[in-house]
Amino acid sequence: YRGHEVVWPDATPLTPEEVLALDAYCRDRYVELVPNQNSFAHMERWLRHEPYRQLAEIPESPQTLCPTDPKSLELIEDLYGQLLPHFTSRQVNVGCDETDQVGQGRSKEAVEQRGYAQVYLDFLKKLHGIVRKHGKTMQFWADMAIKHPEVLNDLPEGAIALIWYYEDEHLDYFPKGAKACADAGVPFYMCPGTGTWISLTGRTKNALTNLAQAAEVGKQFGAI
Repeated sequence: YRGHEVVWPDATPLTPEEVLALDAYCRDRYVELVPNQNSFAHMERWLRHEPYRQLAEIPESPQTLCPTDPKSLELIEDLYGQLLPHFTSRQVNVGCDETDQVGQGRSKEAVEQRGYAQVYLDFLKKLHGIVRKHGKTMQFWADMAIKHPEVLNDLPEGAIALIWYYEDEHLDYFPKGAKACADAGVPFYMCPGTGTWISLTGRTKNALTNLAQAAEVGKQFGAI
């Protein structure tokens, strides 16, 4: 990302040329390479630096963008403008999972007045507007919408909910999320995981149970 060099020197950034090459490699093999840029929570690698810290919901614990700060959207608009032209996919995953800090810092008053779900939804709609400017379809992680199902009833048209979970416990989570999306007429993906990070030998039972349940529930409720 040009102009944001303070963020990525010690990370593993891709150059525009590398992304174009990877996109072409995928396309030649019938793989759709969908860009994913966190746009709400999980922004700690950005927000721990100045001048980005001032955009945080809680500057003392900078993890999540403040949804009521217009400059949060200015940052995201810049990132999308640099990232999205390098992908032929017409979709983009904007993240928006685990935004539990919202309402605990700078947006506290807004959440008290309008409710968590509305503050979250308003920000999601603004992200959707930026995505549409680029002619893309927005995907977003659906955990917060499942916690606050009123969000699902007022989503921007065409937004795709991504229902994720990694463990073989709480086996009611996938059915609950899939049914909520189906009832609201929201298109959705099932996004299971193996939960094998920080693992040397894998977690076979956990992985197979999680993957199988996601497939069964997705078929039952009509996932994309």
